[in-house]
Amino acid sequence: MELPPLHQAATEGNTAELKRLLENGADINEAAKNGSTALIYAAQANHMESVTFLVENGADVNLTNKIGGTALNRAAENGNTGMMKYLLDNGAAVGPLAMIIAAREGRLDAVRLLYEKGADVNARQSWGQTALMQAAREGHADIVRFLIHKGADVKVKDKNGKNALAIANENDHIEVTLMLRRAGAIEEKTTKKSAPVVPADDEDDDDDDYTPSDDIDTGTEDVADEDAEEPDAGLD
Repeated sequence: MELPPLHQAATEGNTAELKRLLENGADINEAAKNGSTALIYAAQANHMESVTFLVENGADVNLTNKIGGTALNRAAENGNTGMMKYLLDNGAAVGPLAMIIAAREGRLDAVRLLYEKGADVNARQSWGQTALMQAAREGHADIVRFLIHKGADVKVKDKNGKNALAIANENDHIEVTLMLRRAGAIEEKTTKKSAPVVPADDEDDDDDDYTPSDDIDTGTEDVADEDAEEPDAGLD
């Protein structure tokens, strides 16, 4: 996907070019084909200077792409708490996905910050997965411990009937499995296979959505294996 010039400059962290383009009439909140703004691209590429420049010049911090992605979600994914705090201080809303993404990526400081800002530890994305499930899948014991301590529901199941314990067990994360059992989780047999990896809902299936494009493990927004029911796209 060819990016608009403003988005390309944001991806590259080229603040001088951003300034030139805006002086020549570029729309700071223009959406690319996938709905992402230049601010989202700058946040994804971890360019704090460009993020600051865009916000100071009127970029809307709460605009989303076509599947709910925000600049805050991208900063959380990168674990850039400085950028997260800046966006939050400038009006960014704490949506349901930022914590799920941060938990999946093992960003404990980002998870802590989002919790302090009111994020729901039991928020679910469209496949029914929570931050606890994502952390359990990846074996992030420190995040699992934190989420349990903050009231994460260890018994809730995703659309394949899997709770965090079942997911941790399937991925051989022994420490996480023991932790979840101590917290009261019970593994139940199911007839459905679980999705191999369920990225957070705001991740696009367009390989050119962000640069770098390897922010998506599977190349799809919401993944299920061929024997599972087709998940719905977008937010719950």
